[in-house]
Amino acid sequence: MAKSLLMVMLVSIVMFYMARPSFSQEVHEDVVISPTPFEEANSPAMEYDMKLPHYSQKEIDFLKACAEKPSSICGGEIFQNVLDEKNLVTDECCRDILKIGKDCHLGLIKIIFSSYEYKNIASIPRSKQTWNDCVRRVGSKIGAPVSFETLN
Repeated sequence: MAKSLLMVMLVSIVMFYMARPSFSQEVHEDVVISPTPFEEANSPAMEYDMKLPHYSQKEIDFLKACAEKPSSICGGEIFQNVLDEKNLVTDECCRDILKIGKDCHLGLIKIIFSSYEYKNIASIPRSKQTWNDCVRRVGSKIGAPVSFETLN
């Protein structure tokens, strides 16, 4: 009995609200939108990245050229290796690292780790270990003289 009474009440309430028009205010004039544009707040990451050390145009051009040299697969592989030692760099990507050179490799790593997202990681020593590992594994195979990097 209680269930049927509850059902009747529920159905009555639903029908009552469906039959009544919704209460809303009618606006008879056009709504005027504020002429001032909405200003978005900068995120902390954007503010931090804007404050990065200023590079000269020559350095920026050098780093842009460096960024174009390794393949995208190797770039991701190298980055994962610098973040996590468990991800090894393949011999093919080691050749890419050694071909772009120590200055390019370390320059790209430094600019990446100076961004807001990666500032707390600061794996410059790990990138030097990656360089040394590649020199050890494939340095003699590429025929170019490459040197080890000090880990300081």
